[in-house]
Amino acid sequence: MNVKQLDELFQEYGYEAKEKNASYQVYVLNQGMYHGAEVVVLDESDVEQTREQYSKLGYHVKEQRFLTIDEAENYLFSGFFNTQTTKSDIEKRYLDYAESQVKPYRNANIKYQYISMPYSVYSQETNNSNQGSIDIVSAIKKEIEKKGARLIIVEAAAGFGKTCTAYEVYKSFAETTSFHKPIFTELSRNRDAKQFKYILWSEIDKEKETTAKQDLVVYNIRNGRIPLIIDGFDELLSKDIDPGKADQLNEFEQVETMLSTIGDLLTNESKVILTSRKTAIFAGTEFEDWVESYNGSFDVVRFQLNKPDIKEWLSPERYDEINQTQIPLDSISNPVLLTYLRNVESESFKELILIPEAITDHFFEFLLNREKERQNLPIRWEDQMKIFENLAKALAEFDITGESRSFIKDLIIDYNKEDLINHKESMPTKQTLDELADTLTNHALLDRLGNKDFVTFVNEFVFGYLLGKGITNGGVEYLQRLNPLPEYLLELAVTAFKYSSNKDKQTLWNLLSKTKERMSLSLAIATDCFLKGKIIGCYRCEGVNSYSFDSIVFSSDDCQFVDVSFVDTTFEKCDFDAKAFSNVTFTGCKFKNCNTINPEILKETHQIHCYGCDDYNTGFIASIENNTIISDHEIEDVNLELQILSKYFKVDGKTPKMRYISSIRKEFETQNLDVVFATFYSLKKRGMLLIDGNNSHISRTGIVYYHKNIQA
Repeated sequence: MNVKQLDELFQEYGYEAKEKNASYQVYVLNQGMYHGAEVVVLDESDVEQTREQYSKLGYHVKEQRFLTIDEAENYLFSGFFNTQTTKSDIEKRYLDYAESQVKPYRNANIKYQYISMPYSVYSQETNNSNQGSIDIVSAIKKEIEKKGARLIIVEAAAGFGKTCTAYEVYKSFAETTSFHKPIFTELSRNRDAKQFKYILWSEIDKEKETTAKQDLVVYNIRNGRIPLIIDGFDELLSKDIDPGKADQLNEFEQVETMLSTIGDLLTNESKVILTSRKTAIFAGTEFEDWVESYNGSFDVVRFQLNKPDIKEWLSPERYDEINQTQIPLDSISNPVLLTYLRNVESESFKELILIPEAITDHFFEFLLNREKERQNLPIRWEDQMKIFENLAKALAEFDITGESRSFIKDLIIDYNKEDLINHKESMPTKQTLDELADTLTNHALLDRLGNKDFVTFVNEFVFGYLLGKGITNGGVEYLQRLNPLPEYLLELAVTAFKYSSNKDKQTLWNLLSKTKERMSLSLAIATDCFLKGKIIGCYRCEGVNSYSFDSIVFSSDDCQFVDVSFVDTTFEKCDFDAKAFSNVTFTGCKFKNCNTINPEILKETHQIHCYGCDDYNTGFIASIENNTIISDHEIEDVNLELQILSKYFKVDGKTPKMRYISSIRKEFETQNLDVVFATFYSLKKRGMLLIDGNNSHISRTGIVYYHKNIQA
């Protein structure tokens, strides 16, 4: 055994080497009232005399005969981090979370079941991004098991399974607790405005369940023994960090300080899993530069959760019934609503699918009527809705997602006092106002976050829908009081209202549109897309990054885009009116089943430019782009080909890496971009470059071609 490594290991855990010789080492630890001595025997020697010596000095003595350094480290890690209870701790916390998810359905014989979401994965190692072929938890675990440090990012829209997926990953560690002790932290927006570094370490200290010092926790995070799961990274982002603005360096710097706290942990074998709503942050050139600044000390893997596959959520019989009624599947493609449709009784299901736009209202009616029974609460479901709509509005005024239980109780009283006084009179047993508010704080729509006394809504969909209803009932006066606008929370509202009736959507849009001049581009677009199905307004000199447009109409009658850049954006089943675009660029974008309106005007002008985009050979890009004629000689410039391919290697000139197409474009902006990207497309066509959205890789063919020609 390497004695030097043994010394270093025990020193990491706070021990002092007290005695050394060829046969044994003695390490002592003095922590408060505990004084321990580890006698590590290196051969077959009898150390009974040494044990007695240290025992008389007041030490609790243990004799160890380790065969390997790993065995010694397992012993120390297990002792300091109490891994004997880790399995039961994980299972208990997971069970508590699972129960909180079905809490609204109590007494309905519904069991929690995690259903894997379809996903795409983007990695610096793979030659292309791809649709996940195995369930996402297994895919994430495979990344965790790989050698080297890894930052694993799980992105999804609000309410689309980020936290559920994080808990499944956390639960999976229950089988490896002899050498793993995961730390799961749930971040949230509250009234405290502390630096991210202190928030993160405060959460870690609460979750680590040991008196081990911070340096020892860092040591084990970096060695991969403490995988770190950070749920809700986006909760702490400034409202200014959004898909319309993150390409601006001064705003990325706000995120960079948060990322650097995480980056400092990403060495050796550390594994950090972040969950976040989909933002431009992780697909921008600044993020790529930030990763590069660590000189390859860690790899980044991004998982993006897509819309749920309805077939996976419903029985074959219910899926067939939905198809027969020709319900637009987008109107129910939400995990919360699908859980409801999967579990309601057969007769109720048949009634619900007759009027799909009323499913959300029936969902809340179902939950709140059950709550009347569960808590013996004689408050009509409509009145319960009003109470929690007011609570959602109150949280939005503070721009927070939750707070301490006592603060939530105070908000319930303050924003519903007159109604609560009336309701308490109808209670079967006499209650004070405070006792009634206490009962409502235990409501099925609310949940305690983790192991803390922190109360929030049970999920983002519930919060968003209640806030949206509260806004429609509160009118424009309420929105005028919000200064600045709580953009993160308003986005939850418009996302949740995507599944509401057209009438409700229009009502909410009418109110929010009056505050559009105060909105970021991201929120303005989300408001139009989810509530109107089309873009309305004029946008100049803006950037749209990492956004997904589904079945959206870009009509010149409603909108104009002038000097606008779209990056890493997906357009599916969208209609493009050529008259709506003037000097617009698309970089690293995807176009799926899209159509062009008024394409004839593009023959005379050069208003749309596409760089590194993909239309899956449908010819859509050719229909919207009037490319400058470029000669074969310019396209077949070997020097330019090698210049482009050289961008796909790390500093050693050998190891391939993923590149954002937007970064490639930026690096060639002093050259003729039409020629550069005609050459880029030529390399793609010949199989040397592989692209998916804004992500691009060099293929094996490209690597061989590059090295063969660079030598020549």
